[in-house]
Amino acid sequence: MYKDLSDAQLSALHKEGDQEAFGEIYVRYATLVRKLARGYFLLGGDSDDLAQEGLLGLLRAANTYDESKNASFKTYATTCILSKLKTAVRLYSSKGNEPLNFAEKVEGGDVVYPDPEEIYIDVENGIEFENRLKESLSEMELKILNYYLNGMSYAEISRAIASPVKTVDNALHRAKKKISAFYNR
Repeated sequence: MYKDLSDAQLSALHKEGDQEAFGEIYVRYATLVRKLARGYFLLGGDSDDLAQEGLLGLLRAANTYDESKNASFKTYATTCILSKLKTAVRLYSSKGNEPLNFAEKVEGGDVVYPDPEEIYIDVENGIEFENRLKESLSEMELKILNYYLNGMSYAEISRAIASPVKTVDNALHRAKKKISAFYNR
């Protein structure tokens, strides 16, 4: 059923709470996320960290895509993924992450197309990712993460939840740590 739907239709279904719709988006864009993540390097980090950040960018795209803006979902998703990757590199290279401050852009390799078994696994992983988010994150962390993925700044989130910016920063840090744990099991 989902294979016949456009990316915009899948995004709309995802916004209505259909987790399998994001699973299909994940299948369609997992290779792109990995390819774009390979274009960046974090000394002291690993490729899973960047793939995770790219996946958050894809999730943000699915959550915020607006077909009326006259951009294709692929263009919008690519922009969101790249933005998330660049932000991650910038944050990792800040003074707070001094061992990682040698982040640099590298030229990516060839695109690797998944086999059918990999596609099935990717669908399951996309659904599992969303379920883990809902199970692992506190209500506050999930709310703040959603605001963040929808493009709100720390200050805007702080005003929306009527809490200090430090609360926002701490909640996002905890959420990212929990998400990272998904990949290190």
